[in-house]
Formats: sequence, C-alpha cells, structure tokens
Amino acid sequence: MKTFLPIVAFLIFSFVCAQDDSEVLVIEKGTWNLRGNASLSFQENKSNYNQLQNVSENSSHYLVLAPSFGYALKNDIVIGVGLQYGNQKGKNSNTGLDIDNRYTNKIQSIGLTPYIRGYKGIGKQLSLYLQAEAGYNRFWNTSDQNGVDSNNDIRGNNVFIGISPGITYFLNKKLAIESTIGSLSYSFGDRKSEEETDSYLKSTNFRVALASDLFFGIAYYF
Repeated sequence: MKTFLPIVAFLIFSFVCAQDDSEVLVIEKGTWNLRGNASLSFQENKSNYNQLQNVSENSSHYLVLAPSFGYALKNDIVIGVGLQYGNQKGKNSNTGLDIDNRYTNKIQSIGLTPYIRGYKGIGKQLSLYLQAEAGYNRFWNTSDQNGVDSNNDIRGNNVFIGISPGITYFLNKKLAIESTIGSLSYSFGDRKSEEETDSYLKSTNFRVALASDLFFGIAYYF
C-alpha cells in the first residue's frame, strides 16, 4: 500500500503530459450523476485457554450502504447529497467447564452528507476531483448477555466536515468507477446511555488519512 500513491502519481503525471486541451474530459453543466458505494466485512477468531478447557469465540460483520446523487451547476462543478446506512453486529462467547457466557452487540447508524465536488480532466476518460463535504450521523447501540438485555443501550450523534481527493475513470460515456485517495476531516459528537441519565460523553476528532483510506464506487452520469 505504501507504493500505491507514488505509482498513481507517476501514471497521472505521465498521462497529463501526453494530452492536449481538446482531449480533456469535462463534466458538462446540467449533468446529473448517481453514485453507489457499498462495503461488507466479516471477522471471526477462536482461542483456547486455561489448558484448553475454556474456549473464547468472536465474530462480527459490518455492512455500509452509501448512495448519493449530484448535479453539475457549471462545467466540472457538482453539488449533491449522500445518504448512508450502517449495520454492525458482534458476538462473543466464553464457554468451558464452569462458564457459559454469550454476548451480542449491535450498532445501527444513518447519515446525511451534502457535498460539493470539483473535477479536473486529465484525459478523455480520466479526471481528478476534490470533494468538500459536511455530514450528520445518528447511531444506536444495543447489547445483551445470554439473551437478556444488558440495559446498557446507547444513542449518539456525530457531525463532521472534511475534504477528500479522488479519481474518476469513465468506462463509457455514462458509466464510471471512482476511488477516493485519503481524506482530511474534523468531527465532534456525543453519546448518552438510555438507562443512566447522568452518563453523557462528548468527543472531538481530527483525522488525516492517506493510502489507508481508499474507497471505491460506481457512478452513472446522465
């Protein structure tokens, strides 16, 4: 992954040098686009301890759906809004001769993200972009132990602003694949226990991510 960005930069520079203005891609004023991103991940692990008499098992899955749509106010300038739904579920069990504990944790979230994106064509099919966005997310966290509600449900909110560069490559006149290449963001949020009225937490976060923050999607322009 450390060599990914230098390779991309070299290819883009070489491509730019080989183009003239008549061959540059332009996202024309009045163009609409629909974009869809999805992510699904699974994780499982199992371990034995206490001379193999006890077993610990952990599993989790995480699903994110993030559709969005935009409109070109002028050539190469698009404004739009994105929606996001996240669903995460984790299970943990500790079993053995004298224990049998099973835990489940669920987190669901929804979000809204308006954005503005500027494109810079560097070929007939390839364009760089820089996107600025602001968003709001709300999440719900529930958990149980051995099938009984743990009475530790948590709700929270998160607001963020950020910028992210990326690449758009057109497979044909309307269909494109896109990838972000890192991001710079600032967020602040709060979380509160539904059972404990005095349990309240605020947080802020400033984040810079490069090659570790790649995100791919498909876009349709019309």
